[in-house]
Amino acid sequence: MPEDQGSSAPATAPAGKPYHAKRPHRKSRTGCRNCKARKVKCDEGRPVCHPCTVRGDKCVYLVAPPPARVSRSRTTSPASSSDSRPASTPAPASAFTPASSPDFVLVGRHADTITQQPQFIPSGHTQADMRLLWFYTTATYASFSTGQLKERSVDVVLRVNVVQQAFANPFLMNCILGLTAMHINHLGIPNLDISRSLEIQYRTKALESYRKAVEAADPATYPALLANSLMVCGLSTHIFRGEDARPFSFLDWMTLWKGIGAIINVTNFPQMFRTGIAALLFRPAVDMDASAHALPNYLLFMVASIKTDDPDHPLVPKYYKALKFLGSLYLELRNGFSHRLFLRIVTFLTYLPKPIIQAARERRPRALVILAHYLVFITFKARSCWWMDGIAGFEIPNIARLLGPAWAGLLRVPLAALRETDNRGVARLLLDDPGWDEPTDMFVEPVSPAGERELAIRALMEDDMAPEVQAYRARKLEVELC
Repeated sequence: MPEDQGSSAPATAPAGKPYHAKRPHRKSRTGCRNCKARKVKCDEGRPVCHPCTVRGDKCVYLVAPPPARVSRSRTTSPASSSDSRPASTPAPASAFTPASSPDFVLVGRHADTITQQPQFIPSGHTQADMRLLWFYTTATYASFSTGQLKERSVDVVLRVNVVQQAFANPFLMNCILGLTAMHINHLGIPNLDISRSLEIQYRTKALESYRKAVEAADPATYPALLANSLMVCGLSTHIFRGEDARPFSFLDWMTLWKGIGAIINVTNFPQMFRTGIAALLFRPAVDMDASAHALPNYLLFMVASIKTDDPDHPLVPKYYKALKFLGSLYLELRNGFSHRLFLRIVTFLTYLPKPIIQAARERRPRALVILAHYLVFITFKARSCWWMDGIAGFEIPNIARLLGPAWAGLLRVPLAALRETDNRGVARLLLDDPGWDEPTDMFVEPVSPAGERELAIRALMEDDMAPEVQAYRARKLEVELC
């Protein structure tokens, strides 16, 4: 006969088997998504609970932990004990790297309630610092990522190793925070409360601390200096936009890119590999002969026609070398809008011979024509490198006005490219092939405005009511009811 429902223990136990009362436990109401789906008890360890750690699953929480909550994780790993860490202890990079969760997890009825922000503030930092660092590891880092290549995969380096170096080297932390503040304002996200004046303060502090670190030249800081030299190239692009914009800022910007090479020359490579920063050094090899054949004939003729009495004649070998590096972009473009093409575009300025940079600074026409054609390549919209936005549209007309009608024929393609609205139109101009189309077997899906990261960022903008954004919010806005 079945036992009475109100009984606390069975009347008898099966013969030969001792009775063990069921261990009482409190029902988990704020457990992770995976444990709820599996109907197992979640220990609610943050950022990764113990069951998900054991199974190697991605751990995603639907709601933020209660303010006074202390993790009950049965392990003592850094991932499961971050909530109990003293505020004065520097946080590990993983605490700011939501690698195992969606870009944004939104809870409640408003899109500005964000649960993926850091839950503590390390000593010496403000709440604004932590919001910026969170946004960097979620979105800003991607503007320096050129995708997955067999020789180079830097996403983890940018999100983890670089952040670890930043906590040990304040000048790098300042650069990350300044760059991210600029990114947030570039996107127009008011919810994160980063004003333009605060952006300027971060940027000023970043540039000043970087200058002092370069002057000190402490070998222990070389990995951080290398990472900083890359990011400062993005941070400094404010000189192309707004009130800070001034013609030919591009020439000063090139000098910053060449500074990366100067730091590489004094770098201790074993130290770079130990810190994980070495992946940032990768540049794709250039086939100089094949690149020369990929160049437009009119650019080659521009150099070949230099006479012996021309002031540019001593620079002819350097001009040819610069053109061959430019030709590697044309050669790669024939294969479509690949990750490797965009890596070549970003690293092009680091290849330029110093005499060509000096010639451009002296406003020599041929050097400026070469740079105008390079600027066309950074107009491609197949990757979200937001800090390059607007540079070509600002500087190509400046070059055309300076050189005047005598050089208008050699600037026809750069000026025409500014009127194109899509990648294919720009590529057809560069390749001088009206029928060119991207090879289907080499196609790489560009980052679209409707991509997951872009939707997550747009979901933070209260005034963005586009259907795809509302659909994204509907998926992410979840309220814990049981």
